[in-house]
Amino acid sequence: MVLKRLELSGFKSFAKTTVLQFPSAVTAVVGPNGSGKSNVAEALRWVLGEQSMKSLRGKKGEDLIFNGSQTAAKMGRASVSLVFDNKNKILPVDFEEVIITRMVHRSGENEYLINDSPVRLKDIAELLGSVGLGASSHHIISQGEADRFLNASAKERKEMIEEALGLKIYQIKKADAENRLEKTAENIKQVESLRREIQHQLKFLKKEAEKIEEAEKFKTELKDIYAQFIPQEKDYLKKESDKITAEKNKIDEDIKTAEKSKAVFSGDSQAEVIKKFIKEVEVKLFQEESELGKLRFSRNSMERELGKLEGIMEYKQSLLPKYSDKKEELPPIPCQEVLEIMEAVRESAVAGAVNSDIAEARKIFEGIASSAKDFIAKISGKQDNAVVGGNDMGDLKKKKDEIQAMISAIEKKEKEITESIGGLEFEAEENRRKIAETEKESYQAEAKLRELKGHLTRLSLEEDKVKLRTDELKREETEAVALLGRQFIELLLIPSRTVLDGILSYQEREKFLKQAERLKIRLEDCGAVGGAVLDEYNQAKQRDEGYEKELGDLAAAEKSLREIMAELADKIESDFFGGVEKINEEFSKFFVSVFGGGKAELKMIKREKTIFPRTKNTFEREEDAIFSLSDTTGESSENGILSSFKSEETGIEISVSHPKKRISSLEMLSGGERSLVAISLLFAMSQVNPPPFLVLDETDAALDEANSQKYALMLKSLGEKTQLIVITHNRETMRQADVIYGITMSADGISRLLSIKFDDAKEYAGQ
Repeated sequence: MVLKRLELSGFKSFAKTTVLQFPSAVTAVVGPNGSGKSNVAEALRWVLGEQSMKSLRGKKGEDLIFNGSQTAAKMGRASVSLVFDNKNKILPVDFEEVIITRMVHRSGENEYLINDSPVRLKDIAELLGSVGLGASSHHIISQGEADRFLNASAKERKEMIEEALGLKIYQIKKADAENRLEKTAENIKQVESLRREIQHQLKFLKKEAEKIEEAEKFKTELKDIYAQFIPQEKDYLKKESDKITAEKNKIDEDIKTAEKSKAVFSGDSQAEVIKKFIKEVEVKLFQEESELGKLRFSRNSMERELGKLEGIMEYKQSLLPKYSDKKEELPPIPCQEVLEIMEAVRESAVAGAVNSDIAEARKIFEGIASSAKDFIAKISGKQDNAVVGGNDMGDLKKKKDEIQAMISAIEKKEKEITESIGGLEFEAEENRRKIAETEKESYQAEAKLRELKGHLTRLSLEEDKVKLRTDELKREETEAVALLGRQFIELLLIPSRTVLDGILSYQEREKFLKQAERLKIRLEDCGAVGGAVLDEYNQAKQRDEGYEKELGDLAAAEKSLREIMAELADKIESDFFGGVEKINEEFSKFFVSVFGGGKAELKMIKREKTIFPRTKNTFEREEDAIFSLSDTTGESSENGILSSFKSEETGIEISVSHPKKRISSLEMLSGGERSLVAISLLFAMSQVNPPPFLVLDETDAALDEANSQKYALMLKSLGEKTQLIVITHNRETMRQADVIYGITMSADGISRLLSIKFDDAKEYAGQ
């Protein structure tokens, strides 16, 4: 795995996006003080999960964001990304290039991303912990922190070395196993406590279960009774219900038919149609009779006219011999004759007025006109031989014939109307007979409908009886469920079968019910009604068996966890001691190379911790604890020491033997010597388990020229195994770099990256 590049945007003085490529083993970052080159190291520390703002020279997250200047606006957020080449899959993710990004907003909110996907800080810590990039930041040494390993406590040194050796992941697994083991132990205690409680309950329930055994035989007998009675009763009730339903359905259909028949003879039915037709016939009959009356009136008028005409003709006939040869004054017409003539005219006029036949009416009025003419001629005396003689008689005869013809036509019409009236009267009488028959049929349909409804009512009563019996059976089944429980449910699952032949008689049914009632009473006397105690016993027994199994599983899990912890402890111890030996070998080589002799090594130590429960104070030495007694409160034992307990703690001490000085501790070394010892130890750790990269932020600042050369040689050797990013002012260090980045800061307060060719860098370093 190789660190390919570092991308900064808005981080501290790097307001603009800045990219540092790392194509070679040793990369140097140079620049004047205050240019922002140390911000590169802090960006690396921050993106890898550093949470201490003090280590980043700030107080809050907002301090990491470019705050602007007189000519440049402040940024809203800062982000740093590390890009790794993961083609060899050293990082346990399925990407050939892994980008780890951290972002902070002015609100203080942090975001963590892996390949642009949001993750937790824990996810990044676990991912980097697998390659030795942990929270201790031993792979990033800033200015003034070169001797951090020297100042750390023995326990802290041990943890740093474990992390440098890649044992942190095993420590995490071991701690996780310890937590799980602790939880398992708690679970075992809880389950054992629960099992003890249920054991007492089981003893009581067992006695109760023995009582239930006696009730079981009663249940078996009851089940046998129900096995015979219930299917038989169900079959009977089903057949009766189906039979009643079928009959009701048939009656319903018959009722619908009867109602339809009744509807035919009532309301807008056939009877009404017939009555309507009769009314129409009666209207027509009235019209015919009215017409007949008119004809008769007209005939009567004609007959009177004919009589008058015949009288005139007789009168004229009587006058012919007397006045045929001489003209004499006519005798006066008697008054009675005038009245008769006027009455005849009036009747003829009335007959003509009421006659609907225009031709007939015209003839009547023409006769009236002729009679009037003759009368006028008679009373005026204006008569001639032609009038009185043959021609006038001929006209009267002709008129008489016409009237007789008209009377004959009227009589014929009267006959036709009389026959029509007879037919209409017959048709009306026939329809009245039909109405009578229809009313009779309607009455019969109504009677049939009442009969069907009465039958339906009787069937409803039968249906109520079946329903009542069905409800009784359901109540019996409910009691059976309460008494037999599962046994009865299994019985219900058996297909219905007829045990007895035929239908249960009343006596047989009562016999079954009495037997069932007797057994139910005996079951109640057993005190096990419903089987609740047996269910509780079985449940308690199952819980006890479950607890027993759970205890077995927990014991197996405890054993497995202990084995895992033992394996992890062996692995950690083996790798740790083996790693310390290798570190000591490299540490000694670097130390001899730097100091020209002497000896340096790491030593394992064990120290006792004295813990006071009441004060929760911990001391590494017993004498320290005694010395601090005046600062604690509580009761003391007989020798004046508070009640406490001691535990052992392992750690790492650094032993150094200077070739030219007699020293008893690291504190006796000069600042430069301490830096060289720390650098030698750091490089030794990196040689044994090289981290993906190592950042050195002006760790050579305190070295003189001679020691700088030694430091440079160590860098060259270390660069063969791990990637180095060196922030320096030292020209000897620059000479070892393959790539040099120059950092400068302009008047706007923004750090900029200068591209410096390697040849120019050598010339710059020489100067």
